[in-house]
Amino acid sequence: MKSYKFLDKANTLVKGQREIDYGDKVKNHSNIAKLWSAYLDTPITAHDVAIMMTLLKVARTKLGAVSEDTYIDMSAYGAIAGEIKFKEPKKESEGERRGRETGEYLKSLGYMGGKNNNVDKGK
Repeated sequence: MKSYKFLDKANTLVKGQREIDYGDKVKNHSNIAKLWSAYLDTPITAHDVAIMMTLLKVARTKLGAVSEDTYIDMSAYGAIAGEIKFKEPKKESEGERRGRETGEYLKSLGYMGGKNNNVDKGK
């Protein structure tokens, strides 16, 4: 089978019957992550779940009968991992957080905001 056929089948699964059967893939992976986190007593993300499911499929290629479905599923889990990764909000650095909080605090005191800036008034 040509590579585009594997990708076409993975795409059909991800946005078709699997979504009908199991619901939104991001929510599903987030739910799995919560369960795995509780079981393992360590934080697991939805992205981790998709990567680990891909690795499960890779492991299956080493033993037993390997089917086309294994490679289709690897493609699908890889795509889901990518979608999850790039949907995640950018994590704010400590410096960014401090800067944002300082700005919010100064604004609440009236020290920022153009014409009505209290610093200009000598306050």
